[in-house]
Amino acid sequence: MTISTILSALLGLLAGAALGALFFRSLAVTVDRCLDGGVRRVLPLYALRVAGAVAAFTLAALAGAAALLGMLAGFHAARVVIVRREKARNPSQEARS
Repeated sequence: MTISTILSALLGLLAGAALGALFFRSLAVTVDRCLDGGVRRVLPLYALRVAGAVAAFTLAALAGAAALLGMLAGFHAARVVIVRREKARNPSQEARS
C-alpha cells in the first residue's frame, strides 16, 4: 500500500461520512414530512438526495477503488450514527417498525 492509496482511502472515508450524515439526516427530515402529509414537498428533496449520492459515489469510483471503499465505509458509519441518534430522539417510532 502506498501513501497515495492510504490518503485516497482516508479522504474517501471523510467524504463518505459527510455525505452519509447529510443523506441520512435529510432522509429523517423527509420521513417526518411524509408523516405530516406533505408528500409533494418531499419529492424534490428525495431527488436531490439520490442524485447527490449517485454523483458522489461515481466521482469516488473514478478516483479509484480505495477512494470508493473508503467512501462506502464512511457512508455506512454515518448511517449507523444517524439511525442511533434518530431512535434515541424518537423512541415511539421504534414501536412502529
